[in-house]
Amino acid sequence: MRNPYEVYKKAEKASLTGKNLEVAALVKGARLLRECQKKWTSLDRKEQLNRLGEACKYNQRIWSVFEVEAMKEENPLPADLKKNILLLSEFIDKKLLDALAYAAPDNLSQVIKINLNIAAGLRGSPEGDLPFDLD
Repeated sequence: MRNPYEVYKKAEKASLTGKNLEVAALVKGARLLRECQKKWTSLDRKEQLNRLGEACKYNQRIWSVFEVEAMKEENPLPADLKKNILLLSEFIDKKLLDALAYAAPDNLSQVIKINLNIAAGLRGSPEGDLPFDLD
């Protein structure tokens, strides 16, 4: 018997497009990083590194997609915004690599905040009003 949650999750994933897909990806990335932070002390070293690696890899993929899209000439975004996306992506890569190199989940807080704030902006939420609960 199939898990109803998995069926719903698969259907939801297939129906997400554009900004909604970007919001979902950013929030999922923030959740993975936050879960890694929250559970860090209760995990053995191997599991700590596995979770940290998975969370960072997922977030690197998201931001790699944003980089590629920002570099496309046919992308209609203003040049300044594309440049800022690339700079932000570079900053996030550095933070994620630092977290991996030093096995320090505390270094993930800035990436979590950035993901959530961008997701909120894509949803049209007012500044400072983040409609996402990670706990």
